[in-house]
Amino acid sequence: MIRSIRTKVIISMMSLVILSGMFLGYVNYMDSEKLAIDIIKRNNKAELENINEYYFEKLIFDMEYIVEAWANNPQITNYVKSDDNHYVRSIPEDFINIYEKWLGLTESMKNVTWLYYALEEDGSIYIAPVDETMPLDYDARSRDWYKGTANKHGEIFWTEPYIDAGDSGKLLQTVSKAVYKDNKLRGVVGLDIELEKFTEIIEGLSYSKQSNIFLLNEKLEVLASNENAPENLSTYAKKAVSGEQELFTLDKIQYVSTYVPISINNWKLVALTQTNLNEELNSIRDRILTIVLLTILLGIIMSLILSRNLLKPLRSLILTTEKVSDGDFKVRSTITSNDEFSVLSMSFNSMLDDIENLIAQRDENYIKTVTVLANAIEASDEYTRGHCDRVGDIALQIADKLNLTSKQKNNLRFACILHDVGKIGISDRILNKPGSLTDAEYEIIKKHPEIGFEIIKEIDFLEEPANIMLEHHERIDGRGYPQGLKDEDIRIEAKILAVADTYDSISSARVYRDRIFTKDEIREELLKSIGTQLDEEVVIALLEILEDDMKN
Repeated sequence: MIRSIRTKVIISMMSLVILSGMFLGYVNYMDSEKLAIDIIKRNNKAELENINEYYFEKLIFDMEYIVEAWANNPQITNYVKSDDNHYVRSIPEDFINIYEKWLGLTESMKNVTWLYYALEEDGSIYIAPVDETMPLDYDARSRDWYKGTANKHGEIFWTEPYIDAGDSGKLLQTVSKAVYKDNKLRGVVGLDIELEKFTEIIEGLSYSKQSNIFLLNEKLEVLASNENAPENLSTYAKKAVSGEQELFTLDKIQYVSTYVPISINNWKLVALTQTNLNEELNSIRDRILTIVLLTILLGIIMSLILSRNLLKPLRSLILTTEKVSDGDFKVRSTITSNDEFSVLSMSFNSMLDDIENLIAQRDENYIKTVTVLANAIEASDEYTRGHCDRVGDIALQIADKLNLTSKQKNNLRFACILHDVGKIGISDRILNKPGSLTDAEYEIIKKHPEIGFEIIKEIDFLEEPANIMLEHHERIDGRGYPQGLKDEDIRIEAKILAVADTYDSISSARVYRDRIFTKDEIREELLKSIGTQLDEEVVIALLEILEDDMKN
């Protein structure tokens, strides 16, 4: 009969919890008040975290999503003001389309009071809905929310609450993001939320009926609270954040204080919960004294017996997981127990099979993608067509000969395919010029490793291939380019690429050369370059490969 691993886990954990709880309860018997407070605080904190996640963080996410989307919208980033008018209470014709969309947003989303775009050009503000009470000389660039957003350099900015510039007198909070075009500040997209929205959230919580909830800013000023919260409780809400008083009594009522942070300007959500602590303490004491002596011995025996059977397959699975974390996707779990661990092991192995296949497909897709790019560059030159493929083939043979790791070979493979991608920035007139290049033309040619590096350096999986590509024209004697690196400073993969590139260049037809070198001349050229241009170990490896090919 299959023994349920769930049963073993439940029994073992119950034993551990009972033993730990009873032992700690007994040791802390005289300090049971602290234990009760911790239990209440833990429950309260979990509740506050749920409130924060499902109400406040959702509101924050929605508001940030709106300004993020519009700040990056091409209609905004590409917008250019068509006249010299200063707009505050009206919208220009060329912005009406966006204004109507914003008006729909403010009408459909109860949390958004105003949505607007303020221009860096002249401080105009296109606000939806239009506020007829706005001062005509209003300059958005002088407002704290605008300055704060600009100083964030593209990050979301939340203001502290402030009074509306119009005649509404509402307390508002702005969330905004700067708009950039060609790295130049064009303006700020923002939206306003009425501060009472936070009070509405708190009032709508069922939890708030048992607790008094306060929303505090970084200066510990009360921004929102229950409507029925006693005014003198706000002092204790501030003390809760500083950790001064976890338990206090006010008007003969005991309170436990708890808080959680909110992801706006270091704000805090504080709950002051009424509790009848004396009754809870009596219950805890009775439970400790009754259970501790009856369960401690049984718990020890059960834990000793079950832990051995439980931990053995678990340890095996952990070791397998560690190997996978180190990048070994060929390892497989070998658990053979007759329980759910065996099922888990089979599922884990199946998952590894899928991962291995996905990695192989991913790598193949990467290769195809970069190969298309390399082929596009070679297509215009019949003399270099297929050059990258040939360089890649010979480079990987050298890498096998020198026992490079799979990761090194994979990076080298990408570098070979893309090593001439920088030539996309070089004129065909220079690339295909018959005969010798002038000094000026050669200096231009020498820029292609840096051009290629700049093209692909930001692609995560090509970061190392980009560095290899950058170094493939460096020389052992330090007279290469673009960095003038010497022998020990050059990556082994770059040395291999340099040798493979040189070999293909002297063994293939070129527009600037009237004949193809013989095998002896190729060998002589490679040997002559040892210690100056090329690495000796890599050249010897290539010559051995060529000799083996001739024998076969």
